[in-house]
Amino acid sequence: MRVSLNEIQVMCRKAFEGMGFAAGDCEDAADMIGWLQLQGLDGVAALEKALDYLQNEADQPFALLYEDSALLVIDAKGQSVLRCAATAVELALGKALRCGHAVLQIHHCHNRLLLLGYLCRAAELGLTVQARWGDARQVRIAAFHAGNTRPDLRIEARPTAKDVEQSITVTFSQSTKPARPQACPPATLAQGFTVSEQTWQRLKQLAENVLVESTEASRRHGAGGGSDAD
Repeated sequence: MRVSLNEIQVMCRKAFEGMGFAAGDCEDAADMIGWLQLQGLDGVAALEKALDYLQNEADQPFALLYEDSALLVIDAKGQSVLRCAATAVELALGKALRCGHAVLQIHHCHNRLLLLGYLCRAAELGLTVQARWGDARQVRIAAFHAGNTRPDLRIEARPTAKDVEQSITVTFSQSTKPARPQACPPATLAQGFTVSEQTWQRLKQLAENVLVESTEASRRHGAGGGSDAD
């Protein structure tokens, strides 16, 4: 089925809210999914893979393992990277802007492609950003040049096959010569995006959790039944 970018972002925002994300995090995560769509990285399909983790993780915390002026190390405890993405990138970005360089490491995390939508914001602020993650067979590298919100992506073969922890490492560095921002081709927005019916229905079911909660709250208070102290 074909849907517009606005429809994708609205549906994702409601789905994230239905999964227990805070209001601000819902907006950030929905914007990130839309950004992935614009880059041709199929953000909705990436989110589909993350849903099995996200639906069971609303109350599971991540842990700060180490922090100094230029390094931030987080243990996601086997959750989707989305559970800590907004906080982790904001903290690392602050370090890079103060010190000129920063490194973010997130261990034991899944759906690492979804972190890229948050990293483009650092590039908009004039930072050069590189993210590396992989598995036993290959390493994926996404590089953002300062000023460019569209990453250069490449894959490198891993020389030896061995068990590799589900992690991602991101480096931030200041650049003195930011490049001109890249614009998304207007035709992409005009044509909309193809999303599988199954994925769309799953997001709608999550979004309905918000409607159910609102209806139950309305029944408890009644129409006009709330006090000024509510």
